[in-house]
Amino acid sequence: MGEPRENNVIHMQRQPGGVAQGIRSILHKGRNEIVTNGPNSEFGFIGSDPYNTNAYTGLVVPSTPSNAIGDARYLFLLARESFSAPEQSVENRGVRLVGIRQYAEIVARIPQGTLPLAEEGGRPGSTFTFRKEIESPFWHPPDGDISWHVMIINKVQRDTRNPANSDGFMYQDALSPALLYQTAIPYSPPNGGRPWGVPIGSSLGNMHELRYKWRTEQSERILDIPIPTPCDVALFASVRQNDPSLNPVFAPDQCCNISVLAPEDQFLVAYAEFAQYGSIAGSLVFDQNLGRCVP
Repeated sequence: MGEPRENNVIHMQRQPGGVAQGIRSILHKGRNEIVTNGPNSEFGFIGSDPYNTNAYTGLVVPSTPSNAIGDARYLFLLARESFSAPEQSVENRGVRLVGIRQYAEIVARIPQGTLPLAEEGGRPGSTFTFRKEIESPFWHPPDGDISWHVMIINKVQRDTRNPANSDGFMYQDALSPALLYQTAIPYSPPNGGRPWGVPIGSSLGNMHELRYKWRTEQSERILDIPIPTPCDVALFASVRQNDPSLNPVFAPDQCCNISVLAPEDQFLVAYAEFAQYGSIAGSLVFDQNLGRCVP
């Protein structure tokens, strides 16, 4: 007895002389990575690329501490990909999430004239920014933290129109990386501060650590999680911004053994008056039947 008609039709697409011969069909799109990219005011005067844009990898966490806006957490959409229902066949593995990367940093933004230097340089009124990538998976400043959420979102459209919208700052929801808000001033997050959708499972719906390093080789080999298409898959981050006034301050004779501290703590102590979260970024890597072509 022959195969069901629908299977025959799909197989005929890839048979010698078939309609898809020599064509990389949608069933075998390969592997792609969605990375956070958004506006960065530090490039407003110099640009960050040949197109003179001020966008860069990552999104900047607002400097206003969470305890100054009613303990509100900043809700970021870091990466999002949309999938339609794929054709199904015995060779088709569907869409799979195969990798994640996470990045967070602490910064010290020091206004010109603050540093004890004879000549600081820089433009008048400029700010010097010092950075430290957070590498310790469980580290967080005294008054701040970040949670990460990979969510499955149904194919729905929310009304995102608002006069306060701008690049990287969107009302309620977004299709590209952005800080999401319910009210702009004072800031409050949408959906009670919780990410949209339902957790993808595999303990990825609510992560409290930098579980997947940014500087890693073969990030596409970390996971192998099937995606229940049609849907959107999104990576969110919820950030409690640190209040620098709560950072520990030591006199020179009180912290003479600073070298024993973790690198992040050394930075925090060195710039206690200014240190807080800077930029954050994330990426999602998807595999759509790579290497599953049938001759």
